[in-house]
Amino acid sequence: MLLKRKLLLLLLLVLLVSWGCFPGKKTATVKAPTPEPVPAATPEAAPSAVTPPAAIPSLPAPLESAPLSKTITAPNYLELGEMNFQLGNYPQAIKAYEAYLSGNPKGKNRDLALFHLGLSRALAGDSNRDMRQAEAAFRRLISEFPTTQYRNQAEFILGLQVQIDKLKADLKEREDKIKKLSDELQALKDIDLQRRPSRPKE
Repeated sequence: MLLKRKLLLLLLLVLLVSWGCFPGKKTATVKAPTPEPVPAATPEAAPSAVTPPAAIPSLPAPLESAPLSKTITAPNYLELGEMNFQLGNYPQAIKAYEAYLSGNPKGKNRDLALFHLGLSRALAGDSNRDMRQAEAAFRRLISEFPTTQYRNQAEFILGLQVQIDKLKADLKEREDKIKKLSDELQALKDIDLQRRPSRPKE
């Protein structure tokens, strides 16, 4: 029985020692395995150096910004006039058409500019409306461009203006006649009053 106890204690002691739990004994540390040395490459196994091609194409130089042109292009007065005409800005359209006509004596759109110039002068507001200048533009259009597509319209407008002028003249003549008759009637009334005898005072 005593022998069995001794054997159990001894077995227990061995287990404690192997587990590192026995006091006074150092615990065993586990070392990481050291890597095996890699054998040095032999000169025969080294890859051969890559040699560049004989001529390497050079990169293009960075693009430089082009210098700004010092010449200022004149504005397209015809397009400016058309834009203002379509918007109903007739005073601005008149200025643009006149600038186009003076700057382009051989322009291919002079007939259009003259026609719209006449319309702009006729349709402008009270301070800018000038029917005499409008008629001048239409007459110039007809004389300079006898085969233009705007001729019939220009002649029609001129014909209407002639009728308006005639009606105005007739109206003025009638007003003058009415005024003359009114003046004569008033004069007759004055004469009649003078001829009547005055009534005696009571």
